[in-house]
Amino acid sequence: MYNELYKAWKAEKSSEKTQPLASDFYQRVQTYLSGLEADSASLETHSLQGRLALKEKEVVTRLLHELKETRLEKLVNATKNHGNVDTAGLTEEEKSLVKSIDDSLQAFEQERNEPADNATATPEERIELSVVRFLQDIPEIVGTDLKIYGPFKKEDVGSLPNQNAYALVKQGAAKEIEVRNFHKTAQKR
Repeated sequence: MYNELYKAWKAEKSSEKTQPLASDFYQRVQTYLSGLEADSASLETHSLQGRLALKEKEVVTRLLHELKETRLEKLVNATKNHGNVDTAGLTEEEKSLVKSIDDSLQAFEQERNEPADNATATPEERIELSVVRFLQDIPEIVGTDLKIYGPFKKEDVGSLPNQNAYALVKQGAAKEIEVRNFHKTAQKR
């Protein structure tokens, strides 16, 4: 695994584009790191084997960190500049990251292009909420209004800023619920 990680790190550092990785690459490296951690814990740190195991763990951790940072920077730039990123050769975590970045950028562009008549409203008045039913468990998310929403369990119902709700509906993680006369009822109280 060490050689595979080193080759991936070297290829990534020497290229402007993201290099293909197996979809389970990060899980396998984590398993390898866990094994190194167990080995270094069981060996005496004063022995040659113990020091080598610790050094190998340090090098693997550094290579993995640099690989992830380099790929992250490339993926963010590619998503920002080109829109659609070819996800072939990306790990599952990276595919999810690209989708999240793309959804966030689309929501940002949509908000930026909205009419200026909202400019005089306070931030609370500008953010419109949608009510959705969650079709899967969703961890905490930061809404476009910078408030934290969730976590939500499958079949929960909650309200989110429109852009966040739209992104979840588009991903198939939620379904929008139409609420009629919600604002009129709420204003009468």
